Amino acid sequence: LSGGQGSLVGTLFGALIIGVINNGLDLLGVSSYYQQVIKGAIIVGAVWLDSLRKGKD
Repeated sequence: LSGGQGSLVGTLFGALIIGVINNGLDLLGVSSYYQQVIKGAIIVGAVWLDSLRKGKD
């Protein structure tokens, strides 16, 4: 979150993953509130793992 670098392919892949998660949670009948909580937790987890992978600058 401190100004990294990204790519078009990475952005499209991330949007695809979020879309698949949306569809899967809808098919499972998960309420929209919990869908937002789950997607938020996934995004926070991805940012946390990326910061661990890159190390602290």
